[in-house]
Amino acid sequence: MSILVVVWSVHGCRAPLPEADRRFREGREAAIREALPKDLAARFSGIPYFPYDPAYVLRVALQPVVPPEPVRIAASDGTLRPAHRVGRVTVRLPTGSATLAVYQLDDIRERYPDHLFLPFRDALAGKETYGSGRYLEVKRLAGGIVELNFNRAYNPDCAFGLAGRCPITPEENWLPFPVRAGEKLPPGAH
Repeated sequence: MSILVVVWSVHGCRAPLPEADRRFREGREAAIREALPKDLAARFSGIPYFPYDPAYVLRVALQPVVPPEPVRIAASDGTLRPAHRVGRVTVRLPTGSATLAVYQLDDIRERYPDHLFLPFRDALAGKETYGSGRYLEVKRLAGGIVELNFNRAYNPDCAFGLAGRCPITPEENWLPFPVRAGEKLPPGAH
């Protein structure tokens, strides 16, 4: 007589990583590795991520700001980057709800006219996520709807020691709750 024992672990049960998200992660790691100086690239062990969670993929209405409001976003090099606040989105995540501003960066608008940028900083900033915040690419869909995939939230290049003009998340996009999705704090960053 055989006895089959099944052990169920809630913590071990995770949604599988979709192929598109796997490709996104591989592309991010390759781009960072390529941008790093050779000595740092040799020690680069990859980007740590929170486990994929489908609850962090949202389709929400983009509430346009008309006309778009000119703003200046502080950058990591001490300069101010010109931008426009083009809309707002209300997100309902597993850990909380908030309304976030969506921007267009003026200094890249000519090359990327449809690019929408959503920086955010969560309650884990400086502990489990990068201190100045992470970024989301906003995917436009039909009818004024956008897709926000927080599983693809990424750190600015500055988090990896790369020089640049990384936008620092404006206070209006600071979240009082954690967002356990996307990239984690890279080793050695804060």
